[in-house]
Parts: sequence; structure tokens; C-alpha cells
Amino acid sequence: MEPLNVEHRGRTLRGVLHLPHPHREPVPAVVLCHGFGENRMGSRDEFVRLARILSGEGVAAYRFDFAGFGESDGDPVEFAISDQASQLDAVLDQLARNRALLPERISVLGFSMGALTAVLVAGRRPVPSLALWAPSGGPLNLPYWNRGPYRDQIRDWGYADYRGVRFGSAFLDDLPGLDQFAAAGRHAGPALIAGGTEDGLMRAEFLEPYREVWGDRLEMRTVAGMGHSPGTLAQRQELLDLTSAFLLRTV
Repeated sequence: MEPLNVEHRGRTLRGVLHLPHPHREPVPAVVLCHGFGENRMGSRDEFVRLARILSGEGVAAYRFDFAGFGESDGDPVEFAISDQASQLDAVLDQLARNRALLPERISVLGFSMGALTAVLVAGRRPVPSLALWAPSGGPLNLPYWNRGPYRDQIRDWGYADYRGVRFGSAFLDDLPGLDQFAAAGRHAGPALIAGGTEDGLMRAEFLEPYREVWGDRLEMRTVAGMGHSPGTLAQRQELLDLTSAFLLRTV
């Protein structure tokens, strides 16, 4: 594991690259995109564990913090999905120039809003395969954000408080212009969607459009009893096992 940072619009995005050891030739890689308010460790260290699994099987993994989160520069009040997509583009561009990696074999995994970010980017550049953990509904979630206290908080305080994480109007104003399903239709490779049976984001209204555009290129998997993220060691292991199997097969 070695530090590898990416510059984006005057901000340093801090990350780490897990390379197989030993490796003499360039290897494929997977970029891991965390969810809102989280960081490159993952909600339950899933990203660390997944990176170790992949690198142990000959596939590099890159974990990084989006701007405003973890150790990266930036203010979470400026968070917006479109900006995260631009950050992911910068990450992929830099990794494609890394001589340790195969530039045409860099896949992407995202969790929740990181998954939404990953879909948008996969719709505008070639990505061998795409793995989504509980992808955020994006614009489909607007009723939730609009009926909550968030607009009032932003007006009164300049930011909203979502479970201890700040965000601003940039996030809410950005959502209506996103179309993850149109982007998904431009992704030509295999895709995985995995999540818990108790997670509201795994409802048909959020996932059926993906089925329609990807057809039998989509692998849909659920972890029994799991919510938005693993609540037990067994759930975490099941999620890691099915995800690593997919990525090792498709990257």
C-alpha cells in the first residue's frame, strides 16, 4: 500500500494504492468510491478489506477520499455529485498514466452516492466493469430531501446537518440535472448491483431502470437481513465475497 494523491481544481484528493506483491508487469485495477460523509476506509472497513482481497489476487485497488471528506481538501458544504464525478474522472486519468497499471483495465466500484457518481462517469468513458453497492437514487430521492428540514437549515445556517455531516445548496441544486439511467445506458460492460434486503434503496423503483438498460449484463445480488451497510461480520463477508468474485472475473 502506498500513498497516491490526485490534484483536482486546486484541491488535493488523498488516497492509497494497493498493488499486488510481487508484480513485474502492469496489472488491472479497481477504483473504490465511498459514500456520502464517509471516507476511503468504507463504512465498516469494507474498502480496506476489499482492496486487500483484490491485490492478493493480482488486481490493484485505489481508495481515495472525495473532496470535503476524510483527509482530502475541500469543504463538505460544497459537495455535489457532479463535482464528485469530475473528481473521479481526474482519478481515472491519473491512474491511466501509472506505469504499474493497465490503463484499459481500470474498473470502478461505488457505494451509495459513490455508486451514483460511478454510474455517471461510466456513462462518459469506457469502464471495463462497474460494481454498485446500494446505489443512491439521485433525483428520485428529491422528495426525501425536499420534505426534510434541509432547505430551511441551509437558509438559516448556510448548511444542512444530515446525521452529523454538513452539506449545502450545491448538492440539492445539482440533483435534478442528473440522469443515472441515461448514463447507465452508455456503459457497455458488465455491472453488479449488490445491497441489503432491508435497504430502501434496493427497491424496484430504484433498480428496475438499471435492469431495463443492462439486461443480462446486470448481476443483481442481495444480502439477507442487511440494511444500507453491513450490520454483522457475516453480512460484510458475504458482500465482500460476491463483489470480489465479480470484479476478479470482469476487470
